[in-house]
Amino acid sequence: MKKTTRKMAAFFGILFGLVCFFGAPELRADKVMFSFSAGFLFPADSNYKEIYGQQVLGPEFKLGLRIVNDFYVYGSFFNFNKNGRTPVLEEATSSKQQFIGGGLAYFPYLNRSWKLFIGAGVGSLSYKEEAMDLTVNGSKLGFLLEGGIYFKEKFMFIGLNAGYCSASDTYEEVKFKIGGARTSLLLGFIF
Repeated sequence: MKKTTRKMAAFFGILFGLVCFFGAPELRADKVMFSFSAGFLFPADSNYKEIYGQQVLGPEFKLGLRIVNDFYVYGSFFNFNKNGRTPVLEEATSSKQQFIGGGLAYFPYLNRSWKLFIGAGVGSLSYKEEAMDLTVNGSKLGFLLEGGIYFKEKFMFIGLNAGYCSASDTYEEVKFKIGGARTSLLLGFIF
């Protein structure tokens, strides 16, 4: 867990450094965006759903820097942990997945108070699953597509986000999917 926290801190530290370095000459309105959200991931893998359920709750953090007009470069991180039971033997299982990545987003104003968010990116989707004294873990490169609509008042915004992240891996010749569709409620700040 400490290794994950260090990775996340390093990722956001580097991203924050880039934001400060490239954004410092002209920190004008709507240059830097930070948000955090809580939402549900609806797993793409049918076997995963059978063991852990149809949805998983988890947090997400996002940090972005406007590069030109309404386009932002952003980084994001989300993860979740879930406990379940194997289908036949009813043995205890646990699962952890996390996504660390980034991409390009289009973040225009629709009118004075409403903003649209459309993003696409890539990142590392990692997983760890423990069941019946066996641990399977790994990390794969995957993609992220997302969109949202936000109500902005001064430097804060709230809104709804929806997206899809996906990667796949193989264990003992069985292919499985990591990630899935997700929805979240978001609170953010833009400076």
